[in-house]
Amino acid sequence: MVWRRRHIWDPFEELRQMEEWMERAFGDVGRDYIGRRALPGVTGEALAESATPYVDIREKEGKVIVAADMPGVEKGDISINIVGDTLEIRADKKEEKEEEEGGYIRRERSYRRFYRSIPLPTAVDMDKADATFKNGVLQIEMPKIAGGEEVKKIEVK
Repeated sequence: MVWRRRHIWDPFEELRQMEEWMERAFGDVGRDYIGRRALPGVTGEALAESATPYVDIREKEGKVIVAADMPGVEKGDISINIVGDTLEIRADKKEEKEEEEGGYIRRERSYRRFYRSIPLPTAVDMDKADATFKNGVLQIEMPKIAGGEEVKKIEVK
């Protein structure tokens, strides 16, 4: 007699079911703020790994300086946009590896995304913004616009 297993035990299956019940009862609680599932997916499910880079923001000598940690990313994969008073940093890194050994082929694909939206503390001159990337750290310098911090007092009538 041949015994066959109907299922391969997945330790996260019960948690996934609970997550689905919670989503039905309370809305989308099982996902984090960028839309990923909080628990790992089913075996074989393709997942894109997303990361939010750590940033330091400072004002120095009439400039707003943003430094973002983006390890493993190439300079050509980075996109920087200033939309209104918000700085957007994104990078998409795709990698494919293939190994052939002893009649077997092993292929691995990975995809990683960096994204960060940063509200700027003051108005900046978009045309004079400058960015450098060295040793996995992206540094963006943006000159502040003079008069951007004017305060107008309004009297209550």
